[in-house]
Amino acid sequence: MAQRLVIDADGHCFEPWEDLARWMPKEYAQRAPVAFKDHSGRTRMIWEDRVMPREVGMDPGPAGPFAEHVRTGRPGERDPLARLPDMDLEGIDVAIVFGTLIALSVNGLEDRGLAAAACRAVNRWLMEGFLAAAPKRLKGVGLIPCQDPAAAAREIEWLAAHRKEGMVSAMLPTNVYGVNLGDRRFDPIFAAAQAAGLPLSIHPQTIHEGLYGVRGVMGAGCERFEKYSYVHMTAFTFELMIALMHMIGEGVFDRYPRLKVAYMEGSCGWLPFWTERLDEHFDKLRPQWPLCQRKPSEIIKSGQVALTCEPEEEILPYVLEVMGPERIMYASDYCHWDSEYPDSVRLLAGIRGLKEKDKAQVLGQNAIDWFGLRPEELPEKSVYFEREERAAVSV
Repeated sequence: MAQRLVIDADGHCFEPWEDLARWMPKEYAQRAPVAFKDHSGRTRMIWEDRVMPREVGMDPGPAGPFAEHVRTGRPGERDPLARLPDMDLEGIDVAIVFGTLIALSVNGLEDRGLAAAACRAVNRWLMEGFLAAAPKRLKGVGLIPCQDPAAAAREIEWLAAHRKEGMVSAMLPTNVYGVNLGDRRFDPIFAAAQAAGLPLSIHPQTIHEGLYGVRGVMGAGCERFEKYSYVHMTAFTFELMIALMHMIGEGVFDRYPRLKVAYMEGSCGWLPFWTERLDEHFDKLRPQWPLCQRKPSEIIKSGQVALTCEPEEEILPYVLEVMGPERIMYASDYCHWDSEYPDSVRLLAGIRGLKEKDKAQVLGQNAIDWFGLRPEELPEKSVYFEREERAAVSV
């Protein structure tokens, strides 16, 4: 096995949305997000005449109150040089970096041209203004305008052309305007990703603002909830389950047999149950699955699908035993409210019953393989594993 490293498959930065205009072309710069202060003094975002995220009413976006021990925000979300000591403290060698506010709202914009301009602006900033500070330790997940699949395909080609600059994946929402990802309109995205050899990362969200077929990203059942707690619990897991089901059922993985799709930040404990249920419905309702050519479990175990896990998932050893240890990746969610920073690596490594071989795979090797990270692109030494070795010697 190659050098043991800890790879954070899903950490976050906070894009400079307040200043995004300077990264956008002139024709769209005046339509960049606008900041304002709400009644509580919090800075909020207005985009396409909508406040994002909304905090009151049904289906609210991220909102407190939070428990006293919850940490929210770190300088390392905006400053890459401040990110590195936080990674060292936690034991992370390489972070795969997703955006936050723009990343979780851009695929809900009604104006497709604006969405494409915003995606390119964020991608340029991420590559030039963040990853370049530590290219062996910071890798990026680019944005693509999924409401315009042809433009999204072109952006995938741009990301693939900048692979050497650290762009290793492209992010999709769980649905676009409420339209599920197995819909044939999204085929240009999957075709481009397969041709480029670029893995896709589906990331759920709670900034929905959804009107079916018109705007927004929708969350299953979330229109029935007034508390953010319930919205987050359901959207981040149920929407990934739906996305995986629909892409399998509508034949995406059969049409594109080299396509790789990871389902991020929704836990992994549901995967054995959902796989069994998918197989049952594939078997008993086969006429309704004409585009699916393989059993869902075969697709899930084929190497085309991966998930991230949560540090508190005590069920992880069972998932690895049943589904195989190759398809689950560690993620910190740095540094959102539900992150376990600075303890996520320690907590995951300490899960009872987790085998040492599986630990090394989940903490790093699986992500190295999934994102195609080459030895020359990675640190030579591991913060976490060297720390563990020193501790073992001193005992």
